[in-house]
Amino acid sequence: MKYLFLLGTALAVSTPAMAQDAVAIGEQMAAGDRAMARTDITVTATREPTPITQVGQSVSVVTRDQIERTQATTATDVLARIPGISTVQSGGFGQPASVFVRGAENAQSLVLIDGVRINDPGDVGGGFDFGALPIGQFDRVEVVRGSSGVLWGSRAVGGVINFITARPTEQWTARGQAEYGWRDRKQASVSAAGLVGPVGLTLGGNWLKGDGFSAFNERRGATEKDGFESKSANARASIEFAPGLSADAGGFYTKANYDYDNTGADALNVGMKRDTLGYANLRYAGLDGRLNARVGYGINDTRRISDDAVFGPYTTNGRTERFEGQVSFAPIEEASVLVGGETEKQKFDDNYGSKDSTTIDSLFGNLTLRPFAGLTLNGGLRYDDNSDFGDRTTFAANGAWVIGGGDSAPVLRASYGEGFKAPSLYQLYTNAGFRALDPETSKSWDVGLEQPFAEGTGRFTVTYFDRKTKNLIDYDLANFNYYNVGRSRAQGVELGMQVTDWQGFDVNLAYTYLDAVNEDTGAQLARRPKSNLYASIDKAWAVGLKLGADLRVGGGRYDDTANAQYVGGNVVVGLRGAFAVTHNVEVYGRVENLFDEHYEVVRTYGTPGRSAYAGIRVKM
Repeated sequence: MKYLFLLGTALAVSTPAMAQDAVAIGEQMAAGDRAMARTDITVTATREPTPITQVGQSVSVVTRDQIERTQATTATDVLARIPGISTVQSGGFGQPASVFVRGAENAQSLVLIDGVRINDPGDVGGGFDFGALPIGQFDRVEVVRGSSGVLWGSRAVGGVINFITARPTEQWTARGQAEYGWRDRKQASVSAAGLVGPVGLTLGGNWLKGDGFSAFNERRGATEKDGFESKSANARASIEFAPGLSADAGGFYTKANYDYDNTGADALNVGMKRDTLGYANLRYAGLDGRLNARVGYGINDTRRISDDAVFGPYTTNGRTERFEGQVSFAPIEEASVLVGGETEKQKFDDNYGSKDSTTIDSLFGNLTLRPFAGLTLNGGLRYDDNSDFGDRTTFAANGAWVIGGGDSAPVLRASYGEGFKAPSLYQLYTNAGFRALDPETSKSWDVGLEQPFAEGTGRFTVTYFDRKTKNLIDYDLANFNYYNVGRSRAQGVELGMQVTDWQGFDVNLAYTYLDAVNEDTGAQLARRPKSNLYASIDKAWAVGLKLGADLRVGGGRYDDTANAQYVGGNVVVGLRGAFAVTHNVEVYGRVENLFDEHYEVVRTYGTPGRSAYAGIRVKM
């Protein structure tokens, strides 16, 4: 009865997507087209191209134009500007970085590149380390907040983050960028997309190198810099064999070498992280677009080396392979159904003899109803069979209601979702061998309202969210083992405001109030600030000049589960500018941490001081 009630009344939740271009998957966004449209498309929320107004979950979309306007260089630069998300990093580029979606653990969010899972089975919790991921090769980022286990399976407790590379267009396009700045940091990136006969191709690469700053806080006496170098490449090819029948394949590679500190003092430690991802899909579309089918294969292989100057190297290898298929069919305009199946195998080993694997087989289905214009309801079920933990069934429902019509009509959203995360192979098999751990499970709901304004160029949103999680896994320092904590709860409010090209102005506001606690002890969850604010304003003139500023206000947080070590908040201001020399060439520059704020987000670890960068972009 509870599930029937939720399905019947779901009216969806979400801060509005921040997309600025109406694009479908497989289409390249038109460069320079920055008009906000209510027909924005998201792929990640429903596993199929879907207008934002028909999505009941909280979704944010960041386009290439926004990435360039803010002059972001890393994945965490982009994610930190989104409502409901906070980031922490133990030093500079290459150092461990976590992303908390609505207070969920870093390992409780599913991370994708072009729809392929990149979470690392060799990671402590099976999560993804964002510390060495540059943003230069990506054309689009989609973030779904809230438990998404029905469509995406294990690990999608907090949400889903999808980094998407550019798609080929009929005419060749290319762009290049070079940048230089503080402490000899150099960056160069290139990408090109177009057709070679019947084959669509996308190619890209990114290089980033710098002296960096000490991971151990220089304000505490550190003198040794922790440098880094990152190399990345991506490729994608697609071909249409016959009307409606097509195939695509691609890959992504990134390798980062970096120095690091982990002892509360300078150390001559070095590390390496390498991710290799590949995928292939066969697609069919027929019946005037009412039938869509896909079968696909994806593989992700990760290698990490932490070479401690005293104890020597620790090496982990993680691999995930997946076969999946899905079919969607819309017998009538008012209803459609999506069904699919997946099988996944994970492997893990290290240089201390730990080695094992696990498999999970899944079936899922989702029903979409549009009983009248403006209202979309979704409900779905998923069945997972894990080789170590048996089977589990999860449920989700959401809806979106455009109240009225036109560009000024508000959108009411609500969603309910269940999720689970099996213990990682690292947690199960390292140190003391296999141990009995229970999967983490979650139930979450949210409700929100989106209100357009400023002649349809702006959106204001407010969202309330609540998630309860059981069996959180933590590390026991006394017994040197992992154990299930019990219960936690994360609830709060997200406020968002986005204005795009209103009389030359772009404005972004993202504020989150979060109360994330261990319900058994009453302690705040570690490293989650109660409040987090990002605000920016940019102005463009017809002569080609652009000026902008941003403000980040991070709240204080506890650095440990016992709430004994408190890290204070911070206020950081940045300025930026750009000038179009010609139609195809733009020079730009920025100053980060303008007032040289001294702060930490992880206790004893440093953050960058005042720094300046300048660069050039070329588009063809």
